[in-house]
Amino acid sequence: MGFGSILVSGATFLYLSDKEVVNNTFATGTQGLTLGSTVHLDIKDVKPGDDIIHYFTITNSGSLDMAKVLLHTNYTVLDSMGNNGTEDFGEHLFMEFLTPDGQIILQNQSLADLKKRTDSGESPDISGFNTNRMNLRVGEAKIIAMRFHFNDNDQDQNIFQGDQITLHWNLEAVQGIGNVHQ
Repeated sequence: MGFGSILVSGATFLYLSDKEVVNNTFATGTQGLTLGSTVHLDIKDVKPGDDIIHYFTITNSGSLDMAKVLLHTNYTVLDSMGNNGTEDFGEHLFMEFLTPDGQIILQNQSLADLKKRTDSGESPDISGFNTNRMNLRVGEAKIIAMRFHFNDNDQDQNIFQGDQITLHWNLEAVQGIGNVHQ
């Protein structure tokens, strides 16, 4: 009888289980910045005191709102006569960025200053969103005006005759603050 009771007690253990499978997907959004009109400029025969105004459109073609558009600046100078010495042509060309209604986004920054800001990780926001505290929502477009000014410093600037600047801009869209998703 001892043997039979061992078998019965061993068979009375019962383990029940159930399981559910939950599948989730987490997908990141995209930042898409599109330039609606050309920003390519081929400006010739400028002289100290000249202003050049150009308009361009930025469009949010991504799936996330944009809070900023950072302007990363680099340039090279072609010193046609080899006489610039330590003078940097980029220190004589100034930029302003404006909203179409004239609100200042970025004021009187030389190309040299913009390059220094880029090199130090402080590229300026040229979106103008900070002027009205709004993001550029998905699908929206914004017109930005830029004004180049060849500064006339009332000194001899003849060393820059025939020189050229090749300007490289990289526009970087930055997302807005995160949202709570439920």
